[in-house]
Amino acid sequence: MAKQEIGYRANIGTPTLILIFMILCLVTFGMLSLSTAKSEWNLAQRNADSVTEYYRADKEGEAFYQMVLQTVDHAQKEEGDLQAFQNTLSKELGEYYDSESGTISTQIPMKRSQSLSIKLSPIPDKAGKTLISQWKVIQTEDYEIDQSLPVWNGGN
Repeated sequence: MAKQEIGYRANIGTPTLILIFMILCLVTFGMLSLSTAKSEWNLAQRNADSVTEYYRADKEGEAFYQMVLQTVDHAQKEEGDLQAFQNTLSKELGEYYDSESGTISTQIPMKRSQSLSIKLSPIPDKAGKTLISQWKVIQTEDYEIDQSLPVWNGGN
């Protein structure tokens, strides 16, 4: 008896295409995940740099505040009236003191066109009291937003 060879024709076309499609999908999602992770890392780094810069400026601001408190305390200990108090502040603080408004102000520069703006208001009749009028981060440069759109104008 002769053996009959029965040939099976393997249909590998459809499963192969599905497998290739699945691999492409996995590779695409993997690349998107890596891209998102890199973007999140960059954002976290910028945020960390910003917070570090703020606390550096805040530390300088605290040193400025302590210097102002000592100067105001010294000015109040001297005998005299309001004019003598203002003259002492003007002499010791220089450009930081605005005699017209009676405020003491400074701007501590930060990165990315920002500054820590500090405005203090000394109270002449209370021993060493100084109110903090402003302590905030401000933009030092105006920036313009590019609102132009690169739209094709028909080849003109």
